[in-house]
Amino acid sequence: MPSCGTEFCPAQAASPRPPLVLRSIALFEAIKGLLALAAACGLLSFRHTDLHVATDAFLLRHGIDPERHYTRLLIESVAKATHHHVGQIAAVALAYALIRLVEGYGLWRGKHWAEWFAVISAGIYLPLELQHFAHHASFLNAGVILFNLLLIVYLAWLLKKQRAQRHAASGGKPLPPPAQ
Repeated sequence: MPSCGTEFCPAQAASPRPPLVLRSIALFEAIKGLLALAAACGLLSFRHTDLHVATDAFLLRHGIDPERHYTRLLIESVAKATHHHVGQIAAVALAYALIRLVEGYGLWRGKHWAEWFAVISAGIYLPLELQHFAHHASFLNAGVILFNLLLIVYLAWLLKKQRAQRHAASGGKPLPPPAQ
C-alpha cells in the first residue's frame, strides 16, 4: 500500500466493495432473515386462533388428505400446541430473523466482524446437519452440508487473506485486533 503524506491519497479513499461472493452470501442471509420475519409475523397472527380448526380448514381448502402420514403428524403437533407455544416460536423466529438480517447487513457492507459471525453461525449448524443427514440421507441434506462447508472455507480463506494483507501493511509488526 503506498504511503501518503498530507495530500489526498487514493489508496485511503473509500474502501473497495466487498467481493461478489460475499455480497451474494449477504443477500442470501438477508433473504433468510426476511423469510423468518414473515414466518414470525404469520405465527403471531395465529395467537388468538383455534389452531386445530385453522389447520383443518387449510387442509380442506388445499385438498390435502388428512389421513396421510405426515399430515397426521402435522395435525397431532398442532393439537399439542398452545397459544403460549405459538408466542415462543414466534419470539425465536424473530430473534433468528434479527440475527440473519444483521449478518446480511454486515457482510454486504464488508464488515470484518460479520465475516467472523458468518463462519461461526454456519459452523454451529454443521453438527446438527450431519446428525440429520445420518438419519435422513438425501441429496437436499447433502447439498445443505456442502453449501455450508463451502461457505465456511470461503470465509475462512477471506479472513486469512485479510489478515495477511494487514500484516504486510504493518511492515511485519504484530497486528492489533481489528477495530470494527
